[in-house]
Amino acid sequence: STGTSITMDPPEENDELNSLIEETINDANNASGATNGAPRRPRQPSRPQRASSSSGAAANLRTLGSPRSNNNDGDTDASPPSSSFFSRRVLLLIMIASIVLALVMVAAETEQEFERDAATNTVLARHHFETNNGNKNNNKNGQQQQRMGFHDPSPENLYGANRYYKPKGVGYPSAPRGGLHPLYVLESDFVEEVSALPDLDYDGDYEDDYEASPYADKRLKMTDDEREAERKEWAAKLQRIRDEYGSWNFRDDYPERNKRERPFVDWAGLAESKGGDDDNYNVHNGEISKEGFPKDAWQTDDAYVANFLSEGKKLVERVRTAIYDEYGWDRDGVQGTVHIPDGTDPKAGGVAWMYDASMKALVKKLLKAMMTNDHFFVTLGGHSAAAGHGNNFFQSYMLEFQRVMEPVFDRLGMVLVSANLAQGGMGTIQSALAGVGIYGENDFVVWDSSMTEKDGRAQDLFFRQALLSGTTGKRKRVPIVFDMGGGKGALDRLHGEVGAHVGGVTGANLLPKFRNTEVNFNEAKYNAVCWTDRSDIEWTDVQYDTYGGQASWHPGNYGHQSSARKITLVFLHALEEALALWEEKVAEEGNPLDGKYWHLHEEEAQIREALLNADAAATECGKLLDFIPRLCTTPMRGAGTWSPRRDPYHSNTRALAKQASDDGYVPEMLNAQEQLYKGRDVHIPGQRIPKGEVDVAVIARSVKPKGSVRRRKRSLSFSDKHRQQTYRQPIYHGRHLEGDSKVIPGKGWAVEGHPAGFCDGTLNSVCYRDKNSHCLLSGHNDGRGSMKGDGLSGWLVLDLKDVTERMFLARVETWAPHNSNLRTEGWKTVNNATKDARLRQRRKLKKPPPPLPDTWRFEVAVNGEIQHSWNSTEFTGTQCHVASYNNMICLLWDDKEGALKKEKEDVEFAVRLAGEGGRASVVVISQIYYA
Repeated sequence: STGTSITMDPPEENDELNSLIEETINDANNASGATNGAPRRPRQPSRPQRASSSSGAAANLRTLGSPRSNNNDGDTDASPPSSSFFSRRVLLLIMIASIVLALVMVAAETEQEFERDAATNTVLARHHFETNNGNKNNNKNGQQQQRMGFHDPSPENLYGANRYYKPKGVGYPSAPRGGLHPLYVLESDFVEEVSALPDLDYDGDYEDDYEASPYADKRLKMTDDEREAERKEWAAKLQRIRDEYGSWNFRDDYPERNKRERPFVDWAGLAESKGGDDDNYNVHNGEISKEGFPKDAWQTDDAYVANFLSEGKKLVERVRTAIYDEYGWDRDGVQGTVHIPDGTDPKAGGVAWMYDASMKALVKKLLKAMMTNDHFFVTLGGHSAAAGHGNNFFQSYMLEFQRVMEPVFDRLGMVLVSANLAQGGMGTIQSALAGVGIYGENDFVVWDSSMTEKDGRAQDLFFRQALLSGTTGKRKRVPIVFDMGGGKGALDRLHGEVGAHVGGVTGANLLPKFRNTEVNFNEAKYNAVCWTDRSDIEWTDVQYDTYGGQASWHPGNYGHQSSARKITLVFLHALEEALALWEEKVAEEGNPLDGKYWHLHEEEAQIREALLNADAAATECGKLLDFIPRLCTTPMRGAGTWSPRRDPYHSNTRALAKQASDDGYVPEMLNAQEQLYKGRDVHIPGQRIPKGEVDVAVIARSVKPKGSVRRRKRSLSFSDKHRQQTYRQPIYHGRHLEGDSKVIPGKGWAVEGHPAGFCDGTLNSVCYRDKNSHCLLSGHNDGRGSMKGDGLSGWLVLDLKDVTERMFLARVETWAPHNSNLRTEGWKTVNNATKDARLRQRRKLKKPPPPLPDTWRFEVAVNGEIQHSWNSTEFTGTQCHVASYNNMICLLWDDKEGALKKEKEDVEFAVRLAGEGGRASVVVISQIYYA
């Protein structure tokens, strides 16, 4: 900031670390302009002593490189005659000036020390992170992340999710980061996973700045005058919001006061040193004692916490007031309240209900996420109405909730990741059976499938797997489950039987009450569009003028906004209670907040145990899956080829596929389409909030204007390594059988119809921007990719890790047209006449089943040994069961005796259609499920 060059003597014991520190110092010098045309100050052998007297100060000034006289005679130190009064005055003035200059130089040196210390701390932290995690390709982003405070506003605007460069919370780096999306892996320790990400170019040609109007985007077609007028109008709007509602006004002055970055908890190191959970804490989830927080960590700082809580309460009230104003409610009214019944049905009115224990659980979850700066995952499963059909995807209520609440979570030190994983024409069974594999890790799960799953048995399956799926792994989250209508009976049963924390929405759809704009809501039910003109892209293909899916039973954009606001008000209510409880308890007991108010380990363990020990056959889920009821008390995993999925690449079935031994083939993505353009989409001018009306999302983001506070340094660019990445599906090599396995991966399986892009159901998703799309701005993630094979495809071999329950199921389609597998087109033999002795010997493993007239035959092998061989009648009539509309779930392996051992094992699971069926025998596997 001063333009002076930074030098220091790095430690001598680590050459690699020295070079990192030197690189960071050079970057700082270049950024400050110190090396721009001027030589860098040479390194001093040792730091000079600071002045203790005026003469010492003058000498020290010279040592530090203070300006010297350029007189021709070079006499710079001649003393004036002591007998001269005038000379004594001059000498006194010189001494005073020398002292002042010395103080200035000491201050400058102190500033340099601060910069040096910051650079050293940054590099040391980054070096520790990279040394332990093997990634040395994100230095610049690592430096900037370390410099941003936990509660500084992230750089953002309204284009979508923030980019996060905050100090590492408990969710970093070992926990999921939003489906490994590029925005969440700028500092990933998983090098292979980073290299698997596509080049989505999220930098784009837009301004990632809250104060820049998205409707003055350089990519939108408008004149310079129109763009300038829009910028001025936007700036005036932001100021009106600050004047009426206020803005986030929090700043940590610890770095300036102490000349170093604030300490924070080394969560990953703590978990490693503890070695696992104990009876009181889940250290992997950030549960530590009060003494576990280091001195000067923000959680221990009385002034910091008091200021943070004050600003947090203002933020919550600001957003709630905005919603009340949006709907024309009395700010002190009850229309937006959340009823908290204690064992009784919720009263009429309000926007939502939760049981008292459930609201307390949500409060505790939020306190835990705030105390540990964790991610908070919210996921929606449902049908077409929930998916947002008839609207642009980002208008669906789950993403509208994210758009409003993301800055709230951000200011409060959390990372909110909301995903809309609903699928049209279906319910939730096909995804719920995969547990964490498709729906991911969750804190709050929303069910909205009453049109397709009126049966309480299907609802029970969804809720049980939502609760159970978080019981695997080290993090062990048990989510709150929430009903959008039609599922309260199933939730009440779980609340009573296992103590599950539940809630739901109430009341009719809400319609905004505009102050200055007249709207006919019947005629304006939808405002979705397929394209808006851009200056940087010219299309030759036709984009539809009308938008599909706008059925009478689908809600429009105002209906989705209504559902979003109801869920938002639930969270605002919980945040209000959380901040009030925090303030009350630290006033009584001191900082940091005691773990008894935010540790979840004990009560969530009770819910887990009740779920795992339930009488599976007696549950509603067990009645639906009466052919394998133990699934209802088992945390399931899985993968699939339908979208959206929380982690699109690693939850793809082909990510589990074993490579062919000779050429490394894994099932390819046939006819995979490239994205026609990159970056985030522009905002659609026709969908903006009318001028003068309440804009809740912008109010939630309100911050002080630029220049009013000193902003921390931050980087908005990806590393060069990340920019160069292209899509490469990661391959996992699990268990490898010893010797020659008779079941080897075939080469005739392929995935057809998978959507282009990154389809994870979040605001970050970039999906279906391919050349065949006639509605590029749709944004919908709802896709039906299919893993397809036939009698010539050979074995599909999957590597399954840590299998304990020894069960495997799949959603199967046997109705695909004959000869429809594009991969084997033109083939005459299995694997296209691959000459492999092992293939010719494959039937020697067991005696072949008796010949049957039907050529369609499905076979299963486990660890190289064929277990089952079913003809079409046996397969569809005995092994497969229709769980719901269009959902044929087939049980392919059920080793109950082996499951009793509860031993983890890596398993090679393989399926195929027997070769005699040829290309006429076809099967599609859309999802797989195992435990």
